[in-house]
Amino acid sequence: MSGSERVVMVDIDGGVADLSAFTHLLTAANSDGSRRQAWQRFFDNVGQAAVVEAGRDVVEAVAGLGFVVVYSTTRPVSYAEQTRMWLGENGFPPGRALLCRARGDHRTAVEVKAGHCRAVGRWLSAFVDDEPETVDALRSRGVRAHSFEELSGLRVQKLRATLTAGAGGRPTGHRMHRPRGQGHTVRRTAGAAR
Repeated sequence: MSGSERVVMVDIDGGVADLSAFTHLLTAANSDGSRRQAWQRFFDNVGQAAVVEAGRDVVEAVAGLGFVVVYSTTRPVSYAEQTRMWLGENGFPPGRALLCRARGDHRTAVEVKAGHCRAVGRWLSAFVDDEPETVDALRSRGVRAHSFEELSGLRVQKLRATLTAGAGGRPTGHRMHRPRGQGHTVRRTAGAAR
């Protein structure tokens, strides 16, 4: 990467992809005792995930601002190709990279995501996740993390300022609140390519 490029890392599951229709497969671990097989059956459905439209809108806005998009997931690396195909088939901006959980990596999701942030290093401008607990945990580790919900209603200038805020910007430990009834302004325009 060049010195001027800034990366926004985007979490996939829950943020842009919805696999909730397949969570029932994880309960099979309780009945047959194989947690690993249950997770494999669950991840076998990554190509059938529903798109989280608000998440896609955020990713498109981030890419439109000129940030380098890097996708992060705690899915096993063996599902990387299916994940890339799903992103492409569903019109997501191409990312510079897709970072997955390595084979044999049994760390928590937060630890995996923090590792992805370290891999990007000084180019990382922000990490976007759907879970407030993950956002808080990453912030406590010094990562400028934001929730999809926090970013989805921002106008373009405010989105840019939020993603580039450093020591002189808004403290990342505080949530921004949007007044009730204020519409989302980060949206795809009619007729835009997916």
